[in-house]
Amino acid sequence: MQMHPPVGGHVEMVGPDRQIAVSGCTHGTVGSIVRGTYTLASQNHGKPTYKKDAQVNGLDVMLYFWDERDGAAFSGWWFGPKVGGDQVWSHHPMNTPTPPKSGWKVPYDGPVDVTMALSSRSSAPPPAGQQAWGGKAGGGLLAAQPPPQAQWPQQQQQQQQAWQQGGKGGKDLGKGRRQGLR
Repeated sequence: MQMHPPVGGHVEMVGPDRQIAVSGCTHGTVGSIVRGTYTLASQNHGKPTYKKDAQVNGLDVMLYFWDERDGAAFSGWWFGPKVGGDQVWSHHPMNTPTPPKSGWKVPYDGPVDVTMALSSRSSAPPPAGQQAWGGKAGGGLLAAQPPPQAQWPQQQQQQQQAWQQGGKGGKDLGKGRRQGLR
């Protein structure tokens, strides 16, 4: 089940830029974690994945999309320390090509924080050596080639294998919920 904007509503997205900025977020703990600049790192479930330029308390901060393989409640855009992990800080349930600019729940199962905003940090054309996602000529999302150390294709393959062997594709759903900061 894909979530779509309400009738007559429109969800603005950050677009296919290499860098995005997160501002606002009034939550005392989560705000200091998610605020900052993020750079395109790879992709997950066919959508761009961003990594915060600076770690927080020794943790990476990732912004990624998760599809409905674990159920509709787990689908959408997430902020967490690793792609597909069960620790998360913020969530947006919409299935959009790129992250939504507003409407983020903080904490992940809390109310929408109207002050939290995502915005584009780059408007220059992407450097050479990039490819389009989605195979759409002239309209696909642009993504940098992932750095060799990222090895995200191997991670996705491992997640797929775990899923096929009865695992949860990197999610611990035994408790039926995600863990987050309050």
